[in-house]
Amino acid sequence: MKSFQALVDHARKMGKRRCVVVMAQDETVLEGIKMAYELDLIVPVLVGDAAQIARHAHTIGLDYDAAEVHDVSDDKAMKRAVILAEKNGDFLMKGMISTAAFLKGVLNKEWGLRTGKILSHIAVIEIPGYHKLVFMSDGGMNPKLDLRIRIDIITNAVTTMRALGIAEPKIGLIAASETVHPDMPETVDAVKIAELNKNGEILDCIIEGPFGFDVAVSKQAAVHKKIKSSIAGDVDFLLMPSISAANIWAKGLIFFAGAKAAGMVAGARKPVIMLSRADTPETKLNSIALGVAISKTEKIPQ
Repeated sequence: MKSFQALVDHARKMGKRRCVVVMAQDETVLEGIKMAYELDLIVPVLVGDAAQIARHAHTIGLDYDAAEVHDVSDDKAMKRAVILAEKNGDFLMKGMISTAAFLKGVLNKEWGLRTGKILSHIAVIEIPGYHKLVFMSDGGMNPKLDLRIRIDIITNAVTTMRALGIAEPKIGLIAASETVHPDMPETVDAVKIAELNKNGEILDCIIEGPFGFDVAVSKQAAVHKKIKSSIAGDVDFLLMPSISAANIWAKGLIFFAGAKAAGMVAGARKPVIMLSRADTPETKLNSIALGVAISKTEKIPQ
């Protein structure tokens, strides 16, 4: 997919999906819900304080009567939303609830959406000058990476991208340079991961690295550095060396380069949309479209 417009168009063809929002009494979240609803992407399932939800819906012009509203106190909203998502929802979205409480609920052993996999954040970015959407991890979930966690992050990303029709994602393992150095564990792990992929132990993708960022996104840079690569300049997914590098890189592109973005948490039984209140309505819409596009249930009748 070359753009978020293409992603939204793809999502619209899939039919409406049930988007379950935890503590939906948040005007900024409801703005994204309104945009997605008006594009026929979702059926809103709003969990929280019904009176506040109705007030915010009226303020922004969201058709409150078209939503399925569950009037629940704050302390019970997370459990109710997760159970709804598990029973007949298609994806879960964070509303006016803290990130810690939200993730604790997703991972709850009794009623959560945990699968045994780690959770990882996937950013999707439309960058001026790059020829397609690029996926990136992990800028929001895992502060300490090792070989096993890097492989699990890749597995989550491959599952997500294949759900979008990218049959064999091209994955670049990013570091400060292509030189392997023991003081840069991302370079040591990159060699091991690429070898596992080559030997058929990590399937359904092509993995190369370690790459400097320039080599990953530019064939000319690879040629200039005399690096042989089948994916340089055409990567679908960037595994960043740390949470700080990923977070700073994504925000820098958004604020300084005019990039557009979406984000989700992968690794749960249902897609999880976890956004910041500072995210633009467009980012919220893009993220909801991503949740719709990778959900697996049958179409809701129009």
